[in-house]
Amino acid sequence: MLQLTNKYKLYLYLVFFIFLSSIFNLKILKNFEEKFILKKIEINGLTDNEKKLVKNELDFLININIFKLSKSKILQKLNKFKFLDEVYVYRVMPSSISLNFYKTAIQGKTVKNGETFYIGKNKKLINSSQVFETITTPVVFGDFKINEYLKLQNILKDNQFNLSDIDKYYYYKNKRWDLSFTDGITLMLPSKEISKSIKIFKNLIDNDEFKNIKNVDLRVPNQIILTHYNE
Repeated sequence: MLQLTNKYKLYLYLVFFIFLSSIFNLKILKNFEEKFILKKIEINGLTDNEKKLVKNELDFLININIFKLSKSKILQKLNKFKFLDEVYVYRVMPSSISLNFYKTAIQGKTVKNGETFYIGKNKKLINSSQVFETITTPVVFGDFKINEYLKLQNILKDNQFNLSDIDKYYYYKNKRWDLSFTDGITLMLPSKEISKSIKIFKNLIDNDEFKNIKNVDLRVPNQIILTHYNE
């Protein structure tokens, strides 16, 4: 009987020991997990106003375990900020994340349904409410495709045009462009062979014989119509 009592006590002590160990282990685990709760979001590469926009969007991440953060969900949340070109997310142990932002270059400005948008090099329209800087940029009129507009700008740059010399672009339904330059010249391009037409225009304005030009009309193939200021 004594042996059974001793065995019973041994089992009791063992169960009690396991119970205390479990509580102790749970406390250790809880303390360990708390060390990796997100407390700080570091934002790099943005202005103060842009940081506020981003921070407000990501505040829901605070107090989440850093290992449970999904980069894809973070990027999905940031997708609403069209001025962003690239975003890199890094975990900074034990309780921070660092986000490095790279903004797109602004290539123009346009109006859609009464709202002003900036045109990003990333091929996105950026609502003016997300742009806090004063940007001098050309105005683009018409129902154009961003890709076609950026393609036109690349052709102009390839032909050594300074894009800051153009203050207005007009796009027409027949898929052609008019360009208004800051010196007062208007270039009317055809819907096809744009690159060839821009080369012709470049040769004209670089020729000293062609001065005081107001309009250069290249809409008709193999035909150049010039209008001078005194006409």
